[in-house]
Amino acid sequence: ARGSIRDADVARLRAAYQEAPVVTAEEAATLVGLNAACRIKDPAWAEFFVEALCDHVVHQCPPDGYVVIDKLDWLKSCIAPEGHVASHIELTLLIHIIETSRWSPPSLAAFALDQIRRAVETGTGPLRAKGNGAPATILESDVALARRILVAFSGDGALAVTRTEADALFEIERAIAPGHSCPAWSDFFVRAIGNGMLSGLGRAIGSRRDFICAPAEPLVLQTLRSAGRD
Repeated sequence: ARGSIRDADVARLRAAYQEAPVVTAEEAATLVGLNAACRIKDPAWAEFFVEALCDHVVHQCPPDGYVVIDKLDWLKSCIAPEGHVASHIELTLLIHIIETSRWSPPSLAAFALDQIRRAVETGTGPLRAKGNGAPATILESDVALARRILVAFSGDGALAVTRTEADALFEIERAIAPGHSCPAWSDFFVRAIGNGMLSGLGRAIGSRRDFICAPAEPLVLQTLRSAGRD
């Protein structure tokens, strides 16, 4: 009613959550509604919101640990009814779900990457809340987030970058105006797309983390040139 969520409110919510740790779909939707309705939020709210909603989506809704399509559709309807997330808290929730789940569809990673594409293309949204970044410009913070999404999606496994994820990365690339890129994006983009290409050529690629986050060097370019010669 007052349009704010205070630390004391979060403390009461946490106490209630400890007494009944299962968050129902109705309660989860209520938390989403509170987050949208209250413009003023004390720091404790973000941590509680992400923790409670992630637990609900990943663990409490069956199958435990897996983000199946039904879960993804519910999540999108709650935090992105217009196709994009409106706040940094919701974006944090989205990333945390990818990092926490044992498995999620490539479309979830692509949806998270599309939030970066929107920020790059329009210069608006939670990734531009501080007014940083003109339209059609990618920032090093965007690159760091894209890297985090791709690494989280596969964990430490050797899963190659999927076509769905690659398509999302190409959409980001198309949104960047000439001269508005940064070296970090060029290196990351080549590595990520190269990861999928080399896997398609039957090459052993190792983990995404090692392949995409290796120190800046011409490793991928050299490997791709070698694959082209072969």
